[in-house]
Amino acid sequence: MMEKASVDSRDICEFDIVELTDGREATIVFVPKDPTTGFEADIGSGPEDWDTISIKASQIKRIVWHAG
Repeated sequence: MMEKASVDSRDICEFDIVELTDGREATIVFVPKDPTTGFEADIGSGPEDWDTISIKASQIKRIVWHAG
């Protein structure tokens, strides 16, 4: 079962490290003018397995490290 997001999309900044509801950590690499539409985030442990994914605020459990 997915946990409910506890993060307001307006609190997310570029380069924040977030924990997703599925347990993965991701680095936010793009925040649109309207953050309610979603974000682009990098997941993976290094250059050999990095992947950029689109996520919504509802998929973010918490901010692990805030860049702003």
